[in-house]
Amino acid sequence: MATTNNAAARPPHVEQIGKLLSAMSLVAGANYRLEFASAARQRHARAWLLLATLAVTASSVFAILIVLARVPALGVLFPGAPFYRIALTLHVNLSQWVWFMAFAAVLWTAAARREPGWLDTLVLWLGALGALAMACSPLLGPVAPITSNYIPVLDTPWFLAGLALYGVAVSIKAGGMLLAAIRPASADFYRATLDWGLWLAALCLLCAVALLARVAVVMPAESSGLAYFETLFWAAGHVWQFCLVLLMMLSWLCCLPPQVSAPPPRPVAALLALGALPALVALAPGMLWDVGDATYFGAFTTLMQWTTWPAPVLLVGAIVATSQRAPLSVTLSWGLLAAGLVLGASIDGQTTLVTAHYHGTIGAVTVAFMGLTYGLLPSLQLRAPDARRVRIQLNCYAFGNLLMMAGLAGAGWMGAPRKMAGNVGMELSVETLSRMVMGLGGVLAMIGIWMFSWLVLRALTTRKEWNRG
Repeated sequence: MATTNNAAARPPHVEQIGKLLSAMSLVAGANYRLEFASAARQRHARAWLLLATLAVTASSVFAILIVLARVPALGVLFPGAPFYRIALTLHVNLSQWVWFMAFAAVLWTAAARREPGWLDTLVLWLGALGALAMACSPLLGPVAPITSNYIPVLDTPWFLAGLALYGVAVSIKAGGMLLAAIRPASADFYRATLDWGLWLAALCLLCAVALLARVAVVMPAESSGLAYFETLFWAAGHVWQFCLVLLMMLSWLCCLPPQVSAPPPRPVAALLALGALPALVALAPGMLWDVGDATYFGAFTTLMQWTTWPAPVLLVGAIVATSQRAPLSVTLSWGLLAAGLVLGASIDGQTTLVTAHYHGTIGAVTVAFMGLTYGLLPSLQLRAPDARRVRIQLNCYAFGNLLMMAGLAGAGWMGAPRKMAGNVGMELSVETLSRMVMGLGGVLAMIGIWMFSWLVLRALTTRKEWNRG
């Protein structure tokens, strides 16, 4: 009775604020969980997760070489600029294109409407073969590194064939998700919301592939070198970011503690649509504009600057409004995303400040995927690792990344150019100190990645657990 009187005594504006916060509590207690409904799905998802984990492990080897090549005094021990660019190219492709999309395939496997068949197995093997060809291409002959944005390449048939093969495999996987019917909301609205987000992520990826194909067709046959690959991947790379943003948002949702009493999260579905809308809007002009002119390049840059962040920022606000305590991987992802956005707003020129910015935003996606991986292991009939080790691993990666970003940002403010090893002497300067901080953070982040790889590979290769599937 006292509670009723107190509620009645609330001023109207307080009541309105309460209603607003209640409306914003989009994810309060939502039972966001992905489940693999059959042994066949579990086996297929485990195989994609194995590929994803091997890719991020291999990428870390090249990353540590990149970091050490930038550290004063140590950098002089490395072969020079060509070595640095080769390591950079392999690191970017394995840590983003292969790792991110292989993990997306794990999630799409859970949401597929049919059981995995021979075509799914073929697609998986094609993807694995493509990734292997890219990673091994420097061992198969001379390579010419071309550090184009989003997807740098080694201009050699082995690497380009592997890149294309992996792209075809991922596109087929995304196409299968796109053709799947979304789960009826009346049956399970929480799961339908996840299906909707995964469907939108697949759509964004295929929009990027369509833009890539269009540019490849209209580009002059004699085009080559940096200008060719920069133009080839420009529109597609920018649109691909919306796929990653959606997958990151879904990872946050899946990691939240489940509570069955939540209201249907319809606004979450709207936020996911908001996250995908810019990619869909960009498709039509991207297909019609003249490729390679200043308007073309500037428009996609503006698109990314102003439309990639509102949806995830609003989702963070909605989660915080519920007064829930978000899991560690989610809060670390938020921190990296916020740092990346702040650094992105201060970019002025092609310096390592750009590198610091995207290490924040890409790192936010990576740590969100890491957290979700641990949450998915029981659904894959695998033993989840010890919680203490998970906390150490996540903190090691995230705070190492933040240190690396601080070092890159400091060097960038001093004018250090991106995509180059730079000055690796021991002159006392802000840039030198920044590079040393970057090296320390890079090593710490790599330890975090190696811990993640060890924990996941240990779970995947435990014979007892595999036999359960």
